[in-house]
Amino acid sequence: MYTLYARNQAGSMAVEALLAACGADYKVIVLNRKPDGAFEDFFHAINPKAEVPTLVLPDGSVMTESAAMMIHIAEQYPEAGLAPQPGEKGRAEFLRWQVYLAAALYGSDLRLFYPQRFTTDANGAEGVKARAGETMMQEFSIYADVLGERTFMLDRLTALDIYAAMLCSWAPDMGALFAKHPNLKRMYDAVLQNEAVQKVWARNEM
Repeated sequence: MYTLYARNQAGSMAVEALLAACGADYKVIVLNRKPDGAFEDFFHAINPKAEVPTLVLPDGSVMTESAAMMIHIAEQYPEAGLAPQPGEKGRAEFLRWQVYLAAALYGSDLRLFYPQRFTTDANGAEGVKARAGETMMQEFSIYADVLGERTFMLDRLTALDIYAAMLCSWAPDMGALFAKHPNLKRMYDAVLQNEAVQKVWARNEM
């Protein structure tokens, strides 16, 4: 069984949705924050950075980094067809955009919503936040331009689209994002047609 340490509407959401879509045996432990904003003490022994998502694999080993989890889980359930497997057509494109979404858009999102983490200047947080918002929209534009007229980035729904849909849900103004990039809305709506994803979105109170 997989154990996913999570927080509702956080980066664990896409990992949870992929586990569900693959039919994996898993449980979700939703973490609570203490008054100072830190997670419960026991969690630090599992992940020293105390970040969600954290995934404990069936063999007891621990994974961090959501993009790595998405790639790994999809490889463990090839029958689900949610990623091109090594050597298959589209594998390089899948890896490229999975890492892009995590390194670029996810990073911009963190700077947007937690700007104080990225500056030692108490007066600099607003500048970090403003620049992050601009960068995020540029990064969404790059992804949307490559998506083009396709519904999904590859020839079918994959883990990549689930991850992209999660990031769209974090946009400061989803309506404005989708108005600018209707193809991202088309992709988002198509991802939400998957029953497993729908249930996870609902559990996360999306």
